[in-house]
Amino acid sequence: MRSVLRSHWLYVALTAVLALVAAIWAVPHLSEPGWFAYAPDPTGFTPPLPTLSPDLFLFPASAQIVLLAVGVGLLVQIYSTAYLGHHQRYRSYAMVIVLFLVAMIAVVGTTNLWVLLVGWEVMGLCSYLLIGHEWETGEARAGAAKAFLVTRIADLGLVLAILVIGETYGTYDLLGAQPLDGEAKNATAIGLLVLVAVVGKSAQFPLHSWLPDAMPGPTPITALIHAATMVAAGVYLAARMLPFYADSTVALTAMAVIAGITMLMGALFALVQTDLKRALAWSTVSQLALMFAAVAASDPEAGLDHLVAHGVFKALLFLGCGCLMHAVGTSALSAMGGMRRPMPVTFWTMTIGFAALAGIVPTAGFFTKDSVLHALESATEGDGALAGGTAWALFVVALITSLVTAAYATRLWLKTLLGPAPGGLDAHEAPLAMTGPLVVLAVATFAVSIGQPFHHGIGVVSTVIAAAGIGLVLLMWRRGSSLDWAPAPLAAELGLDRPFSRWVPRLTGDVASAVVDLDRDAVDVYPRGGAAAAALGTRGLALVQSRNVQRYATVLAAGVVVLVVVGVVVS
Repeated sequence: MRSVLRSHWLYVALTAVLALVAAIWAVPHLSEPGWFAYAPDPTGFTPPLPTLSPDLFLFPASAQIVLLAVGVGLLVQIYSTAYLGHHQRYRSYAMVIVLFLVAMIAVVGTTNLWVLLVGWEVMGLCSYLLIGHEWETGEARAGAAKAFLVTRIADLGLVLAILVIGETYGTYDLLGAQPLDGEAKNATAIGLLVLVAVVGKSAQFPLHSWLPDAMPGPTPITALIHAATMVAAGVYLAARMLPFYADSTVALTAMAVIAGITMLMGALFALVQTDLKRALAWSTVSQLALMFAAVAASDPEAGLDHLVAHGVFKALLFLGCGCLMHAVGTSALSAMGGMRRPMPVTFWTMTIGFAALAGIVPTAGFFTKDSVLHALESATEGDGALAGGTAWALFVVALITSLVTAAYATRLWLKTLLGPAPGGLDAHEAPLAMTGPLVVLAVATFAVSIGQPFHHGIGVVSTVIAAAGIGLVLLMWRRGSSLDWAPAPLAAELGLDRPFSRWVPRLTGDVASAVVDLDRDAVDVYPRGGAAAAALGTRGLALVQSRNVQRYATVLAAGVVVLVVVGVVVS
């Protein structure tokens, strides 16, 4: 048993080394001026990483995301030693996490678009393997396959965007193109292709359903995917590529419309869920849309600030969910409640996480959401490529989403932690390897708010809206409501998954059958005909190769006679 535990901590040590190296590389870049500064590294610092490409380079924004990824990844590895250390495939699980983190660093830490694509694809493969870790269950297999197939659409969009950028600017290096130095070219084409890439990777409408369906994966993995790696890569890409399509009203309007639909839809779906993990998954979909809204408003810094803050408190909530599941054996809200006394660490840390999700001062979630709302308010003036009317609509939807977000965060807090405990429940605190990361993330939820700007006007408005959402749910709770509301359309998630669960399989099934028939009856005719001709020739040659010397001599003599007769006749 001790040898097994030692091997588990070896993977933690490996991840810690990766995190240390990444931190040594990233920290000096945090103090550089600008968010995506197009300037040589003033320190002349050479990153101490294996050289994937000479184009490894960090900006202040990407340095923060690298630190977020490796920090959450290390905490997930520590957490997993207790949560999943007994599993027979733990070693492969832990190594895939390391590969996942390396791929994320490649996406964020390079200026070469092809290296970025490699990291992007490796993350897709790692997510497939980790979501399907419990491949014995049909739900895990289905969730992994769906995530893999839907995100392939994103991959196609990214590949085409890279090709268009290369043809337009004559280089595949982001620093070499430098569209900020002049007018962006092919902005609409590049912007729409980048939009396809990020919509698929970050689970935005209409490619949103794979993320909630990935919940059969291990809970630590959902924390990693939802907080710091896979879906975060889409937001980073949209912000990083903004200079290439910042002048395109079409691309920014399309992103704004998708963000507006997704943020409100995800929040409403989270409001009616009966499963904590799925509610947090829809919360992630909604919060990602809020980040995309900031990018559409031409303020990528606000979007990426919220990405970092969200990564911290959403990892806290998912890992806290894992502690609750460790105690009650399920993520169903009906099996939870009354956790304040038996699980005090989990209770207080998750309370901080829910407060950050609702946007309560002084958590990081309040300040970064405030910055996003300020960016949307500023865009309503119509000074940028996004039309003023579109910006106003997006701003109003974001305010409504803030109200719903505060409401569902309060509902989940009450249902999981404060409600009446189910009969016969003997809850107990999780091991230190699981509660320790919760404490670290809870502290980080406050620490990340340091230095964040505060916009007084919109800050007051967002606080009032959050208080209204919280107060409404608390009032209903005090009046005896079970908070188990689920209108039929919302409970069925508006049937938006039907195209993926029914129509697409039916269509692709018919197309696949037609392709098989065509391959069998048309394409395969030629190789089958060739094989039949070869077999016929072989049988003919077999008749000649009889191994009878007398027959060989007779045939030879007959042939000579025929040749002589022909020669005489011709002459």
